[in-house]
Order: sequence, then structure tokens, then C-alpha cells
Amino acid sequence: MRVPGSRWGLLPKAASWLLVAFFAIRYTGGLYAWVTENRLEQPAYTVVRRLGHGVELRRYEAYNVAEATMKASLKEAASGGFRLCAGYLFGKNVPRERAGFLRPPPPEDVPGETMDMTAPVRQALAPSRGARTVKVSFVMSRKRPLGSLPVPRSAKVHLRTVPAHYAALVRFSGPPPTDDVVAKQEAVVRKAIEATGGAVRPVGKETLVLGYHDPFLVPNLLRRNEVGLMVTVAPDTLRE
Repeated sequence: MRVPGSRWGLLPKAASWLLVAFFAIRYTGGLYAWVTENRLEQPAYTVVRRLGHGVELRRYEAYNVAEATMKASLKEAASGGFRLCAGYLFGKNVPRERAGFLRPPPPEDVPGETMDMTAPVRQALAPSRGARTVKVSFVMSRKRPLGSLPVPRSAKVHLRTVPAHYAALVRFSGPPPTDDVVAKQEAVVRKAIEATGGAVRPVGKETLVLGYHDPFLVPNLLRRNEVGLMVTVAPDTLRE
């Protein structure tokens, strides 16, 4: 016997199954992306000390970056700078041996070089009362000396070496941080630095924001973000 309306009674159940399937696919894909991105090459560093409040004092070895400087909001700069640097990494470049000293670069029919993705995406935020200046950069593989890297096609992308340095950074999960979140985490770092009584001091005016995972695929709970400052360190600080 056919029960009137029974077909409609199945709709909520079907919708529930579709929702479960969607989240299963979403988080399975996100977990895969998280595992894959955790294996990406990163700049070499050593944790020198833990300063409290979850802040690590690190010594970084020198590394090379492809960098784009944007004058915009943090969100706009991150998006625009990411596209420029990703474009360079994935082929919008001219192999060094083909580029020579020509400006503008050779025609588009000269094929570019595709390089391996690394982590993190690095942002250096300068203080500003108006539009913020943000340097967005991709770290280049340690296997490639600066002089061997292909030449960017975009005049907005520059290659440079970040010298060996110390940095104090705090780690947290969540979506790509907003200006408010960056300010809150920077305050945590500064408090930990102040507690050293001058043994560790900020150097320069830029705030570092590091993102290690895809903001769309990886669930926010698993995403690794870091905010910090470059610092100078008194010799006694290097001894526990």
C-alpha cells in the first residue's frame, strides 16, 4: 500500500546523508592537504629558548624569497601578493640562462620553469596609519642558490636573500589572521620579550605573519599560523 507523501518524508533523510557525505569529503581532502603541506620544505631554524606564553625564540639560517610588496589591507595584500608569488613559482618566469640582462623579459613563448612549493607563506607588515605596506613572499628551496633562480616576468616580484636572524614567534591555529588577531598575538610576543629584561629586543618595525597551510582546504583547527618579530639576542640568552 502506497502511503501518501512518503516520498517527501525521504527528502530530509537524503539531505542529511548528502550533508554527511559533503563533510566527509571536505575533511578527508582537508586532512590530506594538511599532511601533504606538513611535508613541504621550510627554512632551517633552531629553537634557542622558549620564552613563555607559547613564544619560541628561533635562530633562522639565511634563505631566499620571491617577494611582492603590496600597499593595501592585510587581506587584499595577502591575496594579491600570493597570486604574484605563486605565478612566479609556477611558471611566470624566465630561466636564468635564457634571460640574460634583457629588460623587458623575453617573449611569452619562452617557457618558464615550475618550482616546488614550500612553506610558509611569509608576510612582513609595516606599521602604517593609512594603507598598510605588506611584503608577501614565498620561500625558495635551499637547493637553489639565489643566482640560479629564474627571473620573474612580473616587475612586482623581486628575489632577495633574508640573512640569518633571530625571531620570536607564537603559534596558533585558525583561519588566516585578521589585523585584530595579528595585533593580539603580537602583544603576546612583546610581553614574552619584555619578560627577558632586555636580553631579547625587537629589531626593525615589521611584524611577521607566517601561514603554513592552505586557507581553503585545510580545516581551521589544523591550520598553523605564526606571528612574531625579528629580534636581537644578548649572548647570555643563548644559555639555558
